[in-house]
Amino acid sequence: MAPLGVFLIGVLAAVALVALVLLYARRRRVASAARARAAGPRWKPTVQHVEIPAPSDDPAIRWQPPEVDAIRPGEPPLRNEPLSMPLRAALDGYALGRVKRILEAPDLLHHAAADPETWPGVEATVQQALALAQARGVTFNAPGREAMMRALALCAAQGTLLAEWRQLEDGPTVWEGAAARIRASDAFAIQRLVEAMQRRVLPDLFGGIDRRSATFDVTVLVAYCVGQAFARRLHGQPPRAFAA
Repeated sequence: MAPLGVFLIGVLAAVALVALVLLYARRRRVASAARARAAGPRWKPTVQHVEIPAPSDDPAIRWQPPEVDAIRPGEPPLRNEPLSMPLRAALDGYALGRVKRILEAPDLLHHAAADPETWPGVEATVQQALALAQARGVTFNAPGREAMMRALALCAAQGTLLAEWRQLEDGPTVWEGAAARIRASDAFAIQRLVEAMQRRVLPDLFGGIDRRSATFDVTVLVAYCVGQAFARRLHGQPPRAFAA
């Protein structure tokens, strides 16, 4: 056979092989798509939250946890501060992003219980809250007490985490008497965190109460635990690591 004929046969064989490979690949794609349609919509991982950039101005403020009788759940944060409406909106949006991260922190209570630096403050805050409620005439029942204490401990752990976040950014907290120097966005974050946790832990909170008080709203214990734990942690040194 002439060399040209051998060459042409080789070319045709190569083209045929490529065509077979492409046909096989196409059939596999079609079969895979058919199986996917039969199995229903495919799972897609959720997009991880990306924190909103810090506002151009996040002024330092003097803050101290309010006494329990002064807690007003629906009151806007820093309403007596001279902040413009655009700045308030920016601070609130930034705080919402930070609160989302805190609410989604995995196994936060478990990690707090394993941290010898964090847990004593969480435990002390919860015991202080329970003693305060009892002094106002609230009595607890044994079956629901554990779940209620766990809910309040989670609130305290979240307040602690928010304080650690502040110290990681600004260093050791400056105290002026009973007031701490924090950022305005922290006050908005505390407010948003309290609002979210009041909805989340309400069943556990009331499930641990045997008799309510006519003069004391037990839902303020959420704000009390968040605020007290936040302030308590600000007295310490900045954490060495951050794992939210």
